[in-house]
Amino acid sequence: GTLYVKPATLPVGPFLAYDRNGTLVSSIYMVPLADLDAHKNFQSLPVGATTVTATDFQYNAGHPGVEAPHYHIVLWHVDRDAAKLAAK
Repeated sequence: GTLYVKPATLPVGPFLAYDRNGTLVSSIYMVPLADLDAHKNFQSLPVGATTVTATDFQYNAGHPGVEAPHYHIVLWHVDRDAAKLAAK
């Protein structure tokens, strides 16, 4: 799949994830632990699609683009098990 990022929205997002067929499958937020520890509020965050079928909350120690430890909050817009995320 492909993840699209607008640099101005870093680090929180949203980031829009598309499967290999070009279908929007999820909206992802990457919330730094420091912001959670500071009790920062996140209100009116945009969402890639109105339908949300499931939500995942996953810890990440950091990666290129968002190096600080953070949580991925994934709003699935399709059945995550049916999403065609693997490369052809």
